[in-house]
Amino acid sequence: MENVEQFIDQIIAEKGYTNLEPAVHMQLKSDLVQRLLDQIDTAAIYALPEDKAVELSQKLDDPNFTDQMVTEFMANSGIDLANIALKTMLQFRMLYLGDAAKNVNVSAVAA
Repeated sequence: MENVEQFIDQIIAEKGYTNLEPAVHMQLKSDLVQRLLDQIDTAAIYALPEDKAVELSQKLDDPNFTDQMVTEFMANSGIDLANIALKTMLQFRMLYLGDAAKNVNVSAVAA
């Protein structure tokens, strides 16, 4: 989560939003973090093999299936979550920054 927050701080600065009021900056950051995390979650679910997607869907119907259990399920699902997250972050950055994002520093995102 810390990497996601740092990533969002970086793209907010690259967008040129350097003089925002602290409360506005925090709200913008919070909104962007949530949007990015939602996109990463969606990309990870779409990357699941069909049998795992069905299994996850069934497990999500169980009210006792916690967020931690979802995290463990995804980690053990056989998909490359780190790569999915990286690709999603790069796409998010491209969409948010537009042309300014063409010179992406992948090592900064992956750090």
